[in-house]
Amino acid sequence: MRLNSELCRRNPEHATKQRWSRPIKVIGPVRPATDFEWTVYGDVLLSSQVGKTLHEAGFSGFELRPAEILTSTETPVGREVFELSPNGWGGVAPVESGVRVLEECPFCKRQVFSGYTNPARLFDLDAWDGSDFFVIWPLPRRIMVTGRVGELFLKSGYTGARVRPLGDLPRAVAGKLGPGHLADWFDGARLAEISQQVARDD
Repeated sequence: MRLNSELCRRNPEHATKQRWSRPIKVIGPVRPATDFEWTVYGDVLLSSQVGKTLHEAGFSGFELRPAEILTSTETPVGREVFELSPNGWGGVAPVESGVRVLEECPFCKRQVFSGYTNPARLFDLDAWDGSDFFVIWPLPRRIMVTGRVGELFLKSGYTGARVRPLGDLPRAVAGKLGPGHLADWFDGARLAEISQQVARDD
C-alpha cells in the first residue's frame, strides 16, 4: 500500500492529509484463518459472505470496499475480500472520559489528544447518529458497534473480532491519541456532514 500525504505548509512534521491508497492490497494467506482479518495498521478485512450477512441484518454505518490479498511475490491469491469501513458517527469523546486536546497546530489544525481515563464515558448518546457501526473521535481505529451487532457476532460465532463493553477498552499504548484529521477517515458528503456537526458541537 502507498501512503498519500500532504504536509502542513508551516510545519512539515505535520500532515494535513494522510491516507493509504485504495483499494487495500496486503500480503496474506491463501485461506483465511479467521472470519475477520486485520492488517498491521488496523484495517479490517472480511469475506463477501460475512459482508452479505451484515447487509441482510440491516446494519447501518459502514461500507464495504474492495480489497486484495496477495502472496509474498505480490500475486493475487484469488479470494474475494472487502475492507470494512465504518462511516457512522458517535461524536467527540466527552471530557468526562478524560480525553482532552493536548496540542493543536495553529496552521493545519492537527490535534493530539490525551488518552481516556474513563472509557465507560466515551459514548455521548446525544452526539450519536444512530448508526450500528460508528466512530468516536479521536478513536477512529476503534470500531464501535451497537448491541444488536454484538449479538449477531456472538450468535454467528465469528472469529477474529472481539466485542467488549466500552468500560473494558484497553488504554492507549503511548498515552496519547493522534488520529490525524477527519479527512483522513471520511470522504465527500459524509466528511462535510461530520465536520459541520463537530463545528456545531465545538
